[in-house]
Order: sequence, then C-alpha cells, then structure tokens
Amino acid sequence: MSKIPTELEPIVDEISTFTELPRDEVNHRVWQEALQLGWNVCQDAKNFGVTPHHYDAKMEALYKNGYGFIFETMVFWARPGRKHLIEITLERIQKYASQKGKTTGDLKILLLGDGTGNDSLYLGMNGCQVEYCDFPGSKTYDFVTNRFKHYGLLDNGINLIPSYEACLDNQYDVVISFDVLEHLTEPWIAIANIRSMLKTEGIALITDAYGDVTGRHPTHLESNRKFKGQSPFMFLKKGMVLTWYGSVFKPMEFTKVDKWSLRDYFILWQDKKVIVEYLSGQSGLLKQFVKNFLVKK
Repeated sequence: MSKIPTELEPIVDEISTFTELPRDEVNHRVWQEALQLGWNVCQDAKNFGVTPHHYDAKMEALYKNGYGFIFETMVFWARPGRKHLIEITLERIQKYASQKGKTTGDLKILLLGDGTGNDSLYLGMNGCQVEYCDFPGSKTYDFVTNRFKHYGLLDNGINLIPSYEACLDNQYDVVISFDVLEHLTEPWIAIANIRSMLKTEGIALITDAYGDVTGRHPTHLESNRKFKGQSPFMFLKKGMVLTWYGSVFKPMEFTKVDKWSLRDYFILWQDKKVIVEYLSGQSGLLKQFVKNFLVKK
C-alpha cells in the first residue's frame, strides 16, 4: 500500500496523477502553497470573484470547481503538527473502542469534510472502517475518489457517502470534523446535525477556526467570528458534552447524551482552559469592533 505523502515531490506526483492539471502547473502551485499557506485558495477566490469571508453563489462555485483546496489541504497535512492531530484522534478512537469492548474496526466512523481524504486514508490504513462525506461533484471529490481507488481502500475500508442527508440517522459511533464549521453559514444547524449523526454515547472529534478570519483564509466566514471560543457551550446546548480536549483544543471530544444538565454547564465554567479560550474570543470581538469603528470614521 502506498504511503500518504508528507514531502512536496510526492504531493506533486499525486495531484498530477489524479487531476487533469499539467505537472509544471502543479509543481508551481505546490511550491507556492508551501511558501505561503492559503496561496491557492486566495487565487481561486480572485478567479471566481469571491467576496472574502462572505458566502454566496460565487464562493459555492469556488468549492465546486476550484482546485485550491486540493493544494492547500495536501500541503498543510504534510506538516508535522497537522499529522499529529490525526494520530491523537486515532488514539482517542482506540480508547473509545476499548471502553465499549470493541475494536476500532467494529466502529462506524464518519469523516465530515475531509477534503483530499488524508485523514480517511490514515484511519483506513490503521484498521478503521470509515465513511467519507464532502462536496459531491466537486474537483476535490473527484480527486479523492481517484486517490481512494489508488490506495486500494475505496469500498474496502473507506466508503463514499453520496449525500449529507444520508448521514442523519443516529448511526455513527464517531464523527470527525476538522476546521469545517467556520466555513458554514449555519454552524448551529451543523452542530445539531452532528448530534443526529451519532449514536447515544457516540463521540464527535472537532476542531474549529472561527477566529481565523484573515486574508489567507477567504472562505472563513466573518459571520462566524463571534463563535470563537464558544464551541464547548454550543455543542452542550445541542446535547453533546465536552469530555476531553487536546492541546489548544485540537481536537475537542464531545459525547452525545440523552439530556444535558446545568451541572454540565457549570463544569464548563469551572474549566480554566475553556474559560480562557472563551474570553480570548470575546477579546478578539472587542478588538475587531474597535478596528471596524475606527475604519468607518
């Protein structure tokens, strides 16, 4: 079985193989991404006429017809810190399986918004049975389909889910979604849907980047900036309790419960790291308000 690429030349090889883009162009774009994170998506944003940080039909066309996210996610995943995230996630899945008296292969796992599929591949190569759900019909979806075939895991460890709605029936032991919520116009609905995807006592492993509304991330929505540091409270209100988190809250682990209580709410307010993250978000909002006010004047 092939190895997931963590160096630039193998990344160029895969993108050249699984898209129709010329190798010279792929090589240029991979190196630009390595030198400046977000370069490719920023170029797509210009080409599709996107208004940065505001979702509309043009941004939707970028998601469907752009190649930028292929370059961004392939190069970013190769960084040691990013790969470490999925390694930690696998450890949490293994611990959860052990607690349930199961193996990781017994669990039903959904990767929600996995883009080019590196996390799905990593888990599939480590004995997990995973389902992949993203943007059907997009350049990225076509790319990942070819990748899964190449690695011998399509329908043999990794299954493609044809529609988001097909996931909403309480069937998953684990749902994984990394840095997706900040792209969505209704994160509250997305969080409620994650609960609908999980079995009772199932876990969701989540990261978000609500506060990273910067020039290099034009698809992170301004309307979501206000949610920075609030995920533990948002998930609790939708019936999922924070049960663990990694360094700088990457990832956060939420467990689906039948009913949450005020005690669960107070526990969050007693967690110093949760509160520091929350206050950091509020401070960022205040700074942004002042900045916008001064610009208008």
